[in-house]
This record gives sequence, C-alpha cells and structure tokens, in this order.
Amino acid sequence: MAENQKTTTELNDEEVQRLLREKRYNALRWYVLYVTAQHERQILEAFTGKPDAYRPARKSRSGASLAKKLPVLDPPIEAYVPMREERHKWSDRTRIVPICLAPGIIFVRIRLKDKARLYISEHIRKFLYRKDLREPASISDDTMEAFKSIIEKSSDSSMQAPEPGDTVQVLSGPFEGFQGEIVRRDGATHFQLRIFEGCAVTVRMDANMMKVVPKGTQRVFPDAKF
Repeated sequence: MAENQKTTTELNDEEVQRLLREKRYNALRWYVLYVTAQHERQILEAFTGKPDAYRPARKSRSGASLAKKLPVLDPPIEAYVPMREERHKWSDRTRIVPICLAPGIIFVRIRLKDKARLYISEHIRKFLYRKDLREPASISDDTMEAFKSIIEKSSDSSMQAPEPGDTVQVLSGPFEGFQGEIVRRDGATHFQLRIFEGCAVTVRMDANMMKVVPKGTQRVFPDAKF
C-alpha cells in the first residue's frame, strides 16, 4: 500500500514539468501575435468572423465584393486590436479615421495547443515567446481586461484629433489647465499650440496632452504673429 502511494504522490522533476506544460497548453489564455503592419483589422475580421466596421464594403457592378478576404476560422476565436478614432478634417469633408495603437500586433485568446490553426495568411508572423519556457508568453485575463479598460478611457478622452483652428485644453505638463489654439500640425502626433494667459506663447505639444474644447465654450485669442 505504501509503495502504491509513493508511486502516485512522488513525481520526479521531469514528470512535474510535463504536467505543468500540459496544463498550460490546455488553458484558455491571451497571447501576443505579431502580424504585418496595416493587416491587423483584416486578420482580426478573419479570426473573429465579425465584419470590420471601419471598412465599407466595395462592390463591383455585378454586386460582388471587391475586398480580398481571408478564410474565417472555424470555430472563430476571441481577438483584440487596440484602436482609437480620430477626426480628420479636409476642406470639403470630415471623416473618422481608425488608428491602430499597437501596429503589427493582435491579442488572441486561445488554447496554446491550437495555435497552429491561426496561420491562415503569410501576414501572420509569430507569437511573442518566453525564452525560459520556450513557448509563447501568456497574459492573464485580469491583466488583459485592465489593458482594455485603459485603451477605452484613452479613446474616450481623445475622440477627435485636434486640427488647426481648434481650441484645446491642456491636460498635463507645465501648461495644465490652460486653453490654447492649434496653429498648425507638426508631424503625425504633435502640434504647435498658441496659449494665451496674460501673454501669448507658442509651444509644441503631444496630442495626448490635450483635448478639444466644445464650440461655444472657447476663450477668445487676440491676433498675434508667431
């Protein structure tokens, strides 16, 4: 009896590692998958089976879709691409443009034993690996939910990207609480901002440090040359 109990309760290190590895491979966890940049939304659509809300369907004269689609996973999986909406304004129109916050990355929730079936396109590269385990690095559900919450709050605070002529309020930095007028765009995410609070100065500021002030509540800025 003692011998039987010993064989069932005492395992060597190799057996313990095998059991732990088997448990990890059967657990449903989040993983980081590298893909070709600018293909994140197309792959997300194929993984989840849900149509991309930002890509209007283009059809030929016969009514057939012109969009090249990847085969949809069967069954589909849960996947996530962090996005933010920005308002881009031209002389004749304004359009909401989706911005991918982590280019070349898709978060997928799968069992590790099923990872091979995700390679449905040459644009899907590889998983983020843990060198110590020699297998893809997992993310807990709690950590992923916290990450999603941060992205959603960030998107809410920057629903529209400032454009030249817009009035914005500074959210952080030495000018926190001040209002200013966007003079011009300086690259993809930085702006020249004219601030008036007793004097007029021009500062270069990141888009994440400001929010657009609704019309009717802006301060009046004096004419000045910079």
